[in-house]
Amino acid sequence: MSIKIGKACIKLDKTLLVIMTLVLVAVAATYWKGQWELTISGLTHAGKIIQTIWLRLLLGCILGGLVKVLIPNALIAKWLGHASGLKGILIGSYIGTIMPPGPWVNMPIIASIYRAGAGVGPIIALLTGRAMLGLPLVFMWQIPFFGVKIPLARYIASVFIPPFVGLAGRAVSQILDRAHRTTSKSDHNTFNQGQVDGIGNAHGNPKNEKEAEEWT
Repeated sequence: MSIKIGKACIKLDKTLLVIMTLVLVAVAATYWKGQWELTISGLTHAGKIIQTIWLRLLLGCILGGLVKVLIPNALIAKWLGHASGLKGILIGSYIGTIMPPGPWVNMPIIASIYRAGAGVGPIIALLTGRAMLGLPLVFMWQIPFFGVKIPLARYIASVFIPPFVGLAGRAVSQILDRAHRTTSKSDHNTFNQGQVDGIGNAHGNPKNEKEAEEWT
């Protein structure tokens, strides 16, 4: 019996298990605080939220699926190359607005774009723009839960941030690359010097040999 339960738990999505655990903890805490009266009140409030947002959530999921099939991956990779400069960072900043929500969908797409030759700056801008300006995220989650005003105010305040993050991220990446090259070069020189010293010790240092002869 325990083996069957274990197999069933393995088949469940890990995220779903986390959410179920949090819900059970919240129900237990609510019952501990106010018995069944407070627990039923919380569940009733949850039902009202579902009643308010279920249609918007359904339409948002449909929109997310349609946006996913409309994204031209080859075109994105073409304009986000290492030599694209500011143009690539701007494109990366705002192409993320139409990417589908959910890391299991957009992260493989972004990773394939990076492997296709996209630069560090455009990729950083793309990640930032997707997280801050993603329209499917706004329509599927933010507007259904918060209405229009708060998501719209946040969106307008964030619209110019991704390009600056892309530029700053590219500069930091270049500094890290230079530091890595300097460290690698220093380690290489130290290794070579050690080899030279080892060879010299193996064959004997003429000066040391002369001093030894004078001492004897």
